[in-house]
Amino acid sequence: TLFSQNAVPATWNQIQVTQLLSGLNQQLEQGEKCRRQDVEWEQPSLGSENAKLALKSYFQGINQYLQRTGYHH
Repeated sequence: TLFSQNAVPATWNQIQVTQLLSGLNQQLEQGEKCRRQDVEWEQPSLGSENAKLALKSYFQGINQYLQRTGYHH
């Protein structure tokens, strides 16, 4: 795993680890909201448009988080 590859635990900045875990938790919660939407993707409807917007927002949130924390390439 990421945390066990050639890294001494003391080398991890606890603030950064906490921020990373917090951000991942937020993304997990947003992903769960998207998953819970019961939508037929094949048939265009207001519900499917809302789901598409929710997914777009979810991935934009991931991108913004990665940019803020310096993990984005």
